[in-house]
Amino acid sequence: MSTSGFTDYAARFAESRSAIISLAVSLFFVLCAIFAPLIALTDPYDLTQLQLSDALKPTGSKRMLPGEEARATIRLEGGKATIQPVSPAGTRLSLTAEPCGANCMSVGVRPEGAKLANLQIRNLPASATVEGGKKHPIQPWWTVDNPEGNEVRITSSNPLPANATLLAIAKSLDQETDFVFRLGTDNFGRDMLSAILYGIRISVFVGLVAAGAAMVIGTGLGLLSAWRGGLTDAIIMRAVDFMLGLPALLVGLAILAILGNGVSKVVLAIVIVQWSYYARTARSFAISELGKEYVEAARCLRLSPTRIMLRHVLPNCMPQIIVLFTLNIAAAISLESSLSFLGVGLPLTRPSLGMLIASGYEFIFSHKYWISIYPGVVLLVMIVAMNLLGDRLRDLNNPRLDR
Repeated sequence: MSTSGFTDYAARFAESRSAIISLAVSLFFVLCAIFAPLIALTDPYDLTQLQLSDALKPTGSKRMLPGEEARATIRLEGGKATIQPVSPAGTRLSLTAEPCGANCMSVGVRPEGAKLANLQIRNLPASATVEGGKKHPIQPWWTVDNPEGNEVRITSSNPLPANATLLAIAKSLDQETDFVFRLGTDNFGRDMLSAILYGIRISVFVGLVAAGAAMVIGTGLGLLSAWRGGLTDAIIMRAVDFMLGLPALLVGLAILAILGNGVSKVVLAIVIVQWSYYARTARSFAISELGKEYVEAARCLRLSPTRIMLRHVLPNCMPQIIVLFTLNIAAAISLESSLSFLGVGLPLTRPSLGMLIASGYEFIFSHKYWISIYPGVVLLVMIVAMNLLGDRLRDLNNPRLDR
């Protein structure tokens, strides 16, 4: 296409406002797919970043870091208390113990500004109690929630044993961070915004690769059928009729039930479903082109059949094939999402849009709508935009439909 021809084509394309919007939306999703690792705030594939405490949080919630836990054994020897920390590495909390009078001992937590959820004392003798604490119904454990001043007092009606070992466990409150879940989280604690961006990445990748592979295979078979004719044409076209007579979703389910789930297997299933559309379209236009004068001239020059079909016939069929390719990208994305929603598409570790919708379906009636609604809206907008773009390209390549 010459520069003037392309300019005229672009001007006619721009006459439709919906086509411009659909092109902009489609390009936006493609850019999101390309730069998803840079745009996404978290990596939903990294299981080390997931916290079950963040699961099912609504839109606008902040991430909470789990509180720390400090443990220490307290040995009573001759009226004195010695502390032996047994806390995990990296814990900032530390426990202290010192006498606070006759038959009394104070257990505290440092630093002083730490916010405690609870402080538990274990292995207390039967005569000892913890002020403000609740005793375990069976075990000799006392727990004080939100202890005032981060200290608790152990008192006893009898002198504390001369040789006793207590266990103190302090747990701090969860820490609020600056990270905000803009679209909430799913049942695995994944940030929905990041999961949707990665889901767009998978959907666009599957759509482009599957539709592209189906276009190459189907177009090649269609050109071969048009050139050879006879038995070859009959075999290929009967295979096309057979594939077109089967529901695409049913074929995809059967293939993935045999092969298992995975990105490559989903792509293969979509290629098997879609190649027949390209074969029939390419054959139809190739047959009309083979009867024209330029093909007869090429045959008189004794050009090879491969060169005639690829260098002369195929370029005149490409506008219609490109329109079909655009429409089939949306169909491939829709089929992948449907298969993932049914649980036979991508594995659980791949948060595709269909998988996100499926994982949130069981929570939608408990008012946790964001898990299914947001991926569903994104999927709907993506498919509608690509379909509108394909419809406009079809109109421009068919003078009878161009307005």
